[in-house]
Amino acid sequence: MKHQCKLHTINPSKNMTNWINIEISDLYAYLVAVQVDALRKCALGKEQSDPVLKVIQDITLKIRAQIASNRRNTLSQRPYALPPELKSEACILILEAAQMRLPGLKLTTDQIRLADQARLQLEKIVRGEVAVTFPEDHLPGPPKSLAVVHYRPQIATGYYLRGL
Repeated sequence: MKHQCKLHTINPSKNMTNWINIEISDLYAYLVAVQVDALRKCALGKEQSDPVLKVIQDITLKIRAQIASNRRNTLSQRPYALPPELKSEACILILEAAQMRLPGLKLTTDQIRLADQARLQLEKIVRGEVAVTFPEDHLPGPPKSLAVVHYRPQIATGYYLRGL
């Protein structure tokens, strides 16, 4: 009896070109639900909304600023969108920043290591060592660079300069 296995392929040009927004639900993949819920609901002031939403926005804007600091990168028009390959780095840095508001929740050595690795990855993007996905809905702007295709050598001799 033959078993057939059908492989599903991912088309990177279709799935990896759209930038993503980090959602609260993304954070649950990087920290246990009890801790994520504590970050969202514990030690709130009167009428204070979920503080993690603000942390997501702040960290996302910082990451976008780092991406834009390299002239070769282009940003998405959506103000809080990030390249999909930076999702884990963003979530880790968001959780690190969010945990600071609750002194009882300490970062583990693994969380500190992952946050340091995320910062190193962003530094590589800033230096141009790692490229990010070009967004389909990119911000319009001037060309990133110009290249001379052909030029004519200018000869400065008396013959060519006569009459000046």
